[in-house]
Amino acid sequence: MEDRKKYLLNSSLLYDSLLRQTDNSCIRRFLAFKIITNAMSYEDLFNNRIFNDFRQIRNVFLAHKQENSFIQAYSTSDSITDNKIQDLLKFMKENLSDPNNYLTFNELIDQSIKTDLENLSKQILSLFHEEFYEGFRISNNFLCTGNGQIKEMSSSALSGVFYRYNSSKELSTLANYFISNLIKDPKFENALINFKIDYLLHAVNMYDCIYKDTKNNHSIDGLLEVMQETGMGDTSYLDNLKTDSGHIQIYKSMRQIRNKLAGHMDTKKPLAYHLQKAKDFDISIAYDFVNELDKAVYDAGETHVAIQSNYFNFNLKLDSPDITGMEDFANQNYFD
Repeated sequence: MEDRKKYLLNSSLLYDSLLRQTDNSCIRRFLAFKIITNAMSYEDLFNNRIFNDFRQIRNVFLAHKQENSFIQAYSTSDSITDNKIQDLLKFMKENLSDPNNYLTFNELIDQSIKTDLENLSKQILSLFHEEFYEGFRISNNFLCTGNGQIKEMSSSALSGVFYRYNSSKELSTLANYFISNLIKDPKFENALINFKIDYLLHAVNMYDCIYKDTKNNHSIDGLLEVMQETGMGDTSYLDNLKTDSGHIQIYKSMRQIRNKLAGHMDTKKPLAYHLQKAKDFDISIAYDFVNELDKAVYDAGETHVAIQSNYFNFNLKLDSPDITGMEDFANQNYFD
């Protein structure tokens, strides 16, 4: 179990260093979410759950105790601050058998590799900021609200679907930014595998936002179920994908990796076995899976204006020259 605890801590320390390469508090929170999921898996290794507030955040994204309420999620996301994240890191360090001997990632041990990764991350995060946060935006995700963003605050079942869906979509895109750059250099192996695991995690979550996970008692209705219940739009695009055996098999493969390395930390098989499974998984298959799922959601949205408006509000940039400012409705700074 010690190797798993060290791995979760090192992964968290890595993300803690990367989130310091941007000034955007939303992006910092997206990266800090990895530390939260790691800490919750760490707690579960020896059944010592003490960070209940963070478990609530984790549950929103892992199809556990889901919710539709924007306000509740917004209030919860304000608890993702550096001080509280440092408490998680301290907790993980203090519960190692040797708290002074824990570094295992080359990206943390080798100063040259660490510096190279931080410099590359600055460029990646700058591009992500430009793509998703520069200028005035309409945005509806669960995890963060930034300055210059308009938020829809409905708690309807439909808007709740897209809060969750867009959160995972945005996080998967951020992971993709890192993967496409880290894959070019083998010295970033540990960072690459972690972002690959992130991508699989959020790809699975996107699916669970569209199709209810009937095996989970806490899972709430997905887009398909909301459309069926309300008679809203044409469900055929979602119905067809749900019965696609190849698509379902990819989902199951990704979910298995997620369950062993992200949603939980499996203890029945060696950690190296699970990491190899993740390394061997062809990430292009996951990309195709997400694109296919997103196309079905897009097509379903074209059949009803309410679905369409929720779908197209994903980081929609407002380019009107008449917009000179917006009322502040933003999460507090990550480092406050």
